[in-house]
This record gives sequence, C-alpha cells and structure tokens, in this order.
Amino acid sequence: MTLVCSTHGGFPEYQVTWRTHNRTLEPQEAVNKTTQDPGTGTYNISSRVNVTEGQNITCSIYNTILNETQSNVIIIEASKGENHLLKFSLVAICPLVILLITVILCLKYPNFRKPWRKMIHCCPEPEPENTAQQPVVLQTLGPFRTENAELNLQQ
Repeated sequence: MTLVCSTHGGFPEYQVTWRTHNRTLEPQEAVNKTTQDPGTGTYNISSRVNVTEGQNITCSIYNTILNETQSNVIIIEASKGENHLLKFSLVAICPLVILLITVILCLKYPNFRKPWRKMIHCCPEPEPENTAQQPVVLQTLGPFRTENAELNLQQ
C-alpha cells in the first residue's frame, strides 16, 4: 500500500519525515518530489512511502524558520484475510485440544468407562411377539359350572 503526504504553498522548503513502529524511516525509503512555484516562490512537496497493513504511520512536515511541525497519524488496519487465518487456527486447534484431553482422561481413569459398558447390556432383550392367534381359556366358576371352554379371538 502506498501513502502520500503533501503540502502546498509553503516557504521555505519543508522537511518531510515518516515514522512507524517507533522508528523514523530513512530518506531513501520515501520518494519525495519538490516543486517551486516560479510566480510566488512557494514550495509544493509530495512524499510517498510503501507500507504494509496492520500498522500506524505518521507523516510529519517541519518548517525550519517557524520551528513548527504538523503531523498526521494514519492507522492501517489488518486485512480481513489475517482475521480469517486467526479464526481458522482457533477452529482447528480447539477440537484437537478437546480430543487430547479426552484421550488423557480415558488413559488416566480407565475404570470410568466400565459403568457405561455395563449399562449398555443391562436389560434383557424383550421376547418377540408371537403373531399367531392363541386360544384364550376361560374358566367360569358359579352356579352354572362348566368345565374349560375355549374362545378364539379373530381380528
């Protein structure tokens, strides 16, 4: 990414400096262009630097006669791709950490799993229902005593 810092109509010729990460850039790291207006004698100065994303950079213009400096701070945010890399790393690492903790716990406490194994086979399987019709035997005990009588249910 290229940043441009410029000033127009100043006198005398200003000094432009760039600062990033607590260091001042060397003059050869910037491309400076100075022009003087022949009618007014004032200067137009433009300075360009190439920077990477995710940093703060300051452009300062210094007037030697007035002993004044004007500065602009530019904040360049990191691209979205770097944020995606961080999210992807977290998504990839978290399941691995959980898996590692699970393996360690299983190795350290092997008896922890045994009650679960017993619960799986704790109950006898139900007998399958017989779909054939079974005769129902009725016994009546009362004044009309009968012996065994059968009643077939039909569906």
